[in-house]
Amino acid sequence: MDLCLVISGHDVDQRFHALEYLYRVQKALKQCRFLTKLDVIRAKVPILRFYDSITNLEVDLNFNNIVGIRNTHLLKTYAQLDWRVRPLVLAVKLWARQHDINEAKSMTMSSYSLTLMVIYYLQTGVHVPVLPCLQKVRAERFWPEGDIRRLQTFTDEELKVLRSNNHMTLGQLFAGFLDYYAHHFKLGGTIPLEQCRQYMSPKNDPHHWKYICIEEPFDRTNTARSVYDPAAFQKIVDVFRQSAAKISQSKDLSSVMT
Repeated sequence: MDLCLVISGHDVDQRFHALEYLYRVQKALKQCRFLTKLDVIRAKVPILRFYDSITNLEVDLNFNNIVGIRNTHLLKTYAQLDWRVRPLVLAVKLWARQHDINEAKSMTMSSYSLTLMVIYYLQTGVHVPVLPCLQKVRAERFWPEGDIRRLQTFTDEELKVLRSNNHMTLGQLFAGFLDYYAHHFKLGGTIPLEQCRQYMSPKNDPHHWKYICIEEPFDRTNTARSVYDPAAFQKIVDVFRQSAAKISQSKDLSSVMT
């Protein structure tokens, strides 16, 4: 279970302040006998991981990760707009893991980056878009500086207005995803989610903008900065092209899942 402890509506320095507070929380939670294996893990967004012996849940707790909350709100709304979003994202992740390109520690892509690639494809890579760009058509609901305490879910009527007339099958969308990134979108280009533009100038640390550039929807950092090795990048490109060719020839989804 992922949790976020929010005490302020403003971002904090995750490398310093967040760590300091997580160590304080760790110290306090050690008094609870049913919580074990408390470990603070240093990362871009540090977490306090612990195990709850009552519920049998492993918990990852971060601190004041405002961008993460905005992202969760955005991705949840996209998933609510079309039932195919969740299974398509799952299929893409399974495919990527099968081909060893879904591991940021190995200089390939994170699950989050793959999710953003799916959303971008559903917005721009099909003749009748499956998804709109919510940050464009409902900018007031996804304003980067908005108060997270006032985030609102969409009603059924609001979702209905935004839904697409695209009737492609899940299999067709999966095959199309592979074909789009294998042949139509240059993986060395920038995949922007904020305004769904075709190109956006790289922002932040230039060393983070290497072979694959996928903009985080709110802070506009590169979520694929882990792909900095040319051999790892070429492997990703080859997997997309080989999988697209296989599925085009066989018309069988299982041909790229083994």
